[in-house]
Amino acid sequence: MSARVFNKAAPVARAYIRYASTESAAQKASTSTSQGLTKTLCGLYKTATGILEPVLYYSEVAFHVFKQTFYRQSFSLPTKADFAVVETQLFKALEFVKIQNLKNVKSLKDVSTEKWKSGAIKAFELSSLFVIGEAVGRGNLIGYKD
Repeated sequence: MSARVFNKAAPVARAYIRYASTESAAQKASTSTSQGLTKTLCGLYKTATGILEPVLYYSEVAFHVFKQTFYRQSFSLPTKADFAVVETQLFKALEFVKIQNLKNVKSLKDVSTEKWKSGAIKAFELSSLFVIGEAVGRGNLIGYKD
């Protein structure tokens, strides 16, 4: 008997269901938010791929050039003994520099003003020669030619 009651009530219940013909404000907000997020993510993806593609291409080119140079020059990877030798040489050089710096600090206190002036003049001469050479190389006094 209960099955018949439910079967008879089903058409009546369907008659009272109202289907929305327009979107609600919440649905509109969610779709506009998702569309804005989609546009932002697409723009970010285009920017990232625009930057990433040349970087990957040129890194691959550099890798192949390095590989060809490596094989043609008959290079070999360094061993642990090579690293140990370089490490000892580096520490010896650093110790030498530390000792020289201490000596230089002591000797700088004893420099006369004439030596300071002549050093400043020589530095100015070298920098002016560099500037003149650069202007001659450009072929123009200020800036580069178009």
